[in-house]
Amino acid sequence: MATERLDNFTDAAFAFAVSLMVIGGAGAPENFDALVGQLGDLPAFAFGFAVMAMFWMSHVRWRAVRGEGDWLSTLLTLVLIFLTLVYVQPLRAMASATGLWFTGHGRMFGGSLAGLFAVYGTGFVAMSLTMVALWSEPLRDAELTAEGRGNVTGERGIWLILAVTGLASILMTMTAYGKWAAMLYASLPLTIGLFVWRHDWEGKAA
Repeated sequence: MATERLDNFTDAAFAFAVSLMVIGGAGAPENFDALVGQLGDLPAFAFGFAVMAMFWMSHVRWRAVRGEGDWLSTLLTLVLIFLTLVYVQPLRAMASATGLWFTGHGRMFGGSLAGLFAVYGTGFVAMSLTMVALWSEPLRDAELTAEGRGNVTGERGIWLILAVTGLASILMTMTAYGKWAAMLYASLPLTIGLFVWRHDWEGKAA
């Protein structure tokens, strides 16, 4: 029951974070022009929603593997919840800037883009490293099968790639090319795709 309540808390935290990014804010549009303007935020919302869903779905998969867990599982999940509620604001700003960049619709971020990417990257790396720790935790189970170990190390490897990419983006913000730092995330489909292709998911080498 304690695990179920913790997972309900996790679900609620992610749902609340997504609700903070809802297009148009809390108010309903008062006319057609306002409606069209709010729909212009749709790409930004889709981006933020996808990022949050990525973390949430990984935690769901982790729970299916880990089961009830112990105090360390609980602690890491609480850390993830805390970071989610903190991370949602830079994610919202990042999503809006990204939507404006690709579609021309959305709200302009006032201030340093490099600073925005650095703050966003810090949250992204912190959450990704928390997922790395969560996926490392089941490896303590001596009864984990070879295939299960392959799946767990595979998931952990993907989050390591995400964390390293975020760290590289943060470092790039400290250079003259800081306003392009977010473009490093575009390399993720390639790097993760290569890892998924090469990784021993069935644990045959174990």
